[in-house]
Amino acid sequence: MTSNVLIAAVVSMSLGGCATVQYGSRDAEADLQRLEPIPGKASLYVCRENAAFVGAGNRTSVIVDDKPIGTLKPNNFAHTVVEPGSHDIYLDQSPGGKSGTLTINTIADEVAIVWAGMTGNGWGVLTVDEFSDRAEAERCVRGAKYAVPPTN
Repeated sequence: MTSNVLIAAVVSMSLGGCATVQYGSRDAEADLQRLEPIPGKASLYVCRENAAFVGAGNRTSVIVDDKPIGTLKPNNFAHTVVEPGSHDIYLDQSPGGKSGTLTINTIADEVAIVWAGMTGNGWGVLTVDEFSDRAEAERCVRGAKYAVPPTN
């Protein structure tokens, strides 16, 4: 394969993705961006930060406890309400495959925010992880668009 063909293939893969991103209403987005706890439940956000060009077009489905909660591209977040306890979170990207699974333990009235994206400035692997600090996590959600599960 020539280098031009290889570069075109990489760019095409970075811009593509089979999943469709659908957005929630602006009112729901504004409500969720307040990051208010839900009495007796845990409010779980998965936020994908803005990305550099590489990997920016990739769309990834967020799966929590084997249930899709939204499809993200950079600068998007998904949200779900869960019972307090253990929850498994991973990303699924076609054709890129699945990320590893992050297991978190939530408590009642908690607002948990998980990082989603690609390591290595978009050249690495698809992953979910904890943010380095709470302020960074909140900035991600407050600066992103609310993505919801696709309706087929």
